[in-house]
Amino acid sequence: MLETPARQLADRARKTLETVLQRTSTASLTTLQTSTNEVTFLMEATRLAIEALGGPGDATQARLNQARLRGLARMVELRKAAEPCLETGQVCELLGVSRETIRKKVDRKQLLALPKGGDRVFPAFQFKDGDIVPGIRDVLEALDTDSPFVVLSFLLSRSPDFGDHTAVEALQSKYQATVILEARNFLKHGG
Repeated sequence: MLETPARQLADRARKTLETVLQRTSTASLTTLQTSTNEVTFLMEATRLAIEALGGPGDATQARLNQARLRGLARMVELRKAAEPCLETGQVCELLGVSRETIRKKVDRKQLLALPKGGDRVFPAFQFKDGDIVPGIRDVLEALDTDSPFVVLSFLLSRSPDFGDHTAVEALQSKYQATVILEARNFLKHGG
């Protein structure tokens, strides 16, 4: 049973979703019905809510809502591109360390973690042969951001400077120094 604040939020969410569904055409519900996971469902429900509840209002607010949706959609794309991901326990086992050590590595920007509910997951691409891919720590420090999605965007980006590989692929080859240099400049150029 949900505690009072959580129950109140769940009731509000249910009522809001019911209102959105009542105001949405059957044809527009198709993408919601065919969503493959909870995140995609919530993204589509958010888009429908903006359309159904946004009203004629302010054009600036409408553009802001569309920009928010694009940002959320990009986060979903990045999360999907980062798959497969490992749970904390799997990373502990892989590296032979405790949960506390993993927490410290994340806090010290030595390991990339993505939020997942009350826990986190770790893109598997940052591990090789039972260790962290060389250069990951240098890239995380060079990017100097608290956003795991900015880091993910960089690591999954392709560049001719990396031999048309992603940054994380290039870290495992002769381009490691180039990747680290580009990471230092990434946020300065706006990516």
